[in-house]
Amino acid sequence: MTEYLDPTDSVAVPRKTAPRPASLDGKVVTLLDISKAQGNHLLDRLEELLRERATPKAIIRRKKPTFARPAPDVLRQEIVGATDVVVEGLAD
Repeated sequence: MTEYLDPTDSVAVPRKTAPRPASLDGKVVTLLDISKAQGNHLLDRLEELLRERATPKAIIRRKKPTFARPAPDVLRQEIVGATDVVVEGLAD
């Protein structure tokens, strides 16, 4: 089993990943840009591929104000309330 650590805690704490859907067909997918340079290019390409290879109900784009801090609570609540799957993209 793979173990992931959450770097946002003051001490690294093991976290479980969320369950993955078998398919993205009919799902609302949120692409979250964390505001790193060129991250939007990665997410643009990913959106193209999703539209070519799956039939999501919707693809929603969201952007964090800065990569240096966790997403604001309001943004997280919007995402949780409106999406089935989140893809967080970063690039440099």
